[in-house]
Amino acid sequence: VCGGAEFKATEKATFNVQLAYDDSKTFAATANVAYELVPGFTITPEVSYTKWDDKNSVLKGEDAWQGMVRFQRSF
Repeated sequence: VCGGAEFKATEKATFNVQLAYDDSKTFAATANVAYELVPGFTITPEVSYTKWDDKNSVLKGEDAWQGMVRFQRSF
């Protein structure tokens, strides 16, 4: 099962979230804010979280955080 949503917080900032859960009991969530600093240049910081709970996996009970920043120039 997965789903996501987008919310335009201001004229320059858009908040995005995605959630997923699968048959192997893995949960994942990602959120970011796309901010248009100037026309044609967007900065998007993002954070993701994953939790593994598959009893047959070496990752059972483990979790992970990940972060990134994307700089996008559109012409």
